[in-house]
Amino acid sequence: MISLRALFDLVTLPIKLLLALLKYPIFGGVNKRYKNDLANSLKVILCRSLINFPVKDTPIFATTPTGDMINKGIGKTYPNMTKLPHFGEKFDKQSYWLVESKNRKPNDPVLIYLHGGGYFLDVAPQQIETLLSIYHLLEPAKKSRFSILVLNYNLTSKGFPVPHQLAQLVDTYTSLVRGGSENLLLMGDSAGGNLAITFTQYLRLNKPNLPYPRSVILVSPWVKLIPEVYQNTPGHSYYNYSANDVIQYDRFSSAEVYQGTLGDTKLKSLTVSPGNCPYDPKDWEEIDTYRKPGYSVFVLAGEHESFRDDILEWSKYALDYPIPPNLGNSDGVYNPKIHKYIRNNKDSAHVDVNIEPLGVHDVCFFENLLLSKLENDANLTIDGVDAKQFFAIVNIVKFLNTVLPGK
Repeated sequence: MISLRALFDLVTLPIKLLLALLKYPIFGGVNKRYKNDLANSLKVILCRSLINFPVKDTPIFATTPTGDMINKGIGKTYPNMTKLPHFGEKFDKQSYWLVESKNRKPNDPVLIYLHGGGYFLDVAPQQIETLLSIYHLLEPAKKSRFSILVLNYNLTSKGFPVPHQLAQLVDTYTSLVRGGSENLLLMGDSAGGNLAITFTQYLRLNKPNLPYPRSVILVSPWVKLIPEVYQNTPGHSYYNYSANDVIQYDRFSSAEVYQGTLGDTKLKSLTVSPGNCPYDPKDWEEIDTYRKPGYSVFVLAGEHESFRDDILEWSKYALDYPIPPNLGNSDGVYNPKIHKYIRNNKDSAHVDVNIEPLGVHDVCFFENLLLSKLENDANLTIDGVDAKQFFAIVNIVKFLNTVLPGK
C-alpha cells in the first residue's frame, strides 16, 4: 500500500500539469529553456514530480520490465530504428543489447549505457530513444562497428543501496573484458554519470586488472550526492535554478534521499560521491581515461541546472577544465568561448566540456523526439538536425565521430 504523501502527489500531478497548460498561452513554458515548448515544459513538471516522489513508493511505476519496454515498446514503436543486430537481447543477467555489431571484434567499441533516475527509478523509454538517435546519426564508418549495451542495474527503491550498482557494473564490464573486448566506453546521465565516474575511481583504487574505459560520456552527472548548506545561497546554481529545474535543493538535501540512496554506506568516498570529498587533483591524475593520450571525455551541463556548479567543479579537478566566468547570463545565445571547451593535444586525453545555454538537468529525457524524425526520414543526417533544439545529441554525435575508430 502506498503512503499518503505518494497518494497526494499522484492526485495533485494532473492539477500541476493542467495549470501549466492554462498558463502556457499567456506566460509561456516553465523555464527559459522551454518557454516556447509546451511538451517539454510538461515533461519538466512530470520529471520533477517523479524525482520528488517518495522513494519507497516508486516501485509502483515499474509496471513494465526493462526487456519488454525495449523489445515491445521501443521495438514496435520504431520498427525502422530497431532493425539492429541483437536488438533487445540479453548479454548477461543485468544488461541488454540495443545493438551488437556483426562479427564483433575485440577492438570494436562497445558503449555501456548507465541510466539516470536517482538510482531509484528504472530506465525510461525517453532515454533509450535519445540513445538510439545518437547511434543512427553517427557516420556510417563509425556506426558499423559500434555496439551499445544497456545496464539494467538494481534500484535503491527495491532495497539495493549505493554502491550495489557499482558492483553490477564491475561484473558486466569484467564479462566483456573476459570475452575479449578491448575498447569499452561508458555513457551515463545523472545517477548514471555518478556511476561512470565512481567506476573509474574503483579501477584506480582497487586495481582489479581491468582496462580503463577508452571514453566516458557524462550528461548532467550527479557527482555530489548530497549538497551542502552554502549551496542554497545566492550565486550558487542550486539556489539560482532549483525553482525551474528538475532538481531541487530541498529534495536532494533531505534525509530521505540520503537514507534512501545510501542506507549505511559512507557518503564521503570517491567510489560513492566524489563531490562530497575534498578535491585533490592527484586523485584523478592516475586515471587513464581523463589524462592519457588515446582516451577521451565528454561532459555536458545545463547552464540553468542545479547540478551545474558541482559538475564544473569536478571537471576543474579531474580534467583541468578552466571554469568560465559570467555563467548563467547567456539569454540562450551560444558562445563557444563560454559554452565549449576542447582540449585536443598529443600529450593528454581528448576533453570536450559543454554547457547548454539555458539548459536544464538531464536532457536525455527532453531530446528523445528526434527518434521519430529519424524513423520517418531515412536520409536525415547530423547536418540536418537543429543544433539548438537537440544540443546534447548533436554534440555527443560529433564527439563520437571524432574519437571512434574508422575513417
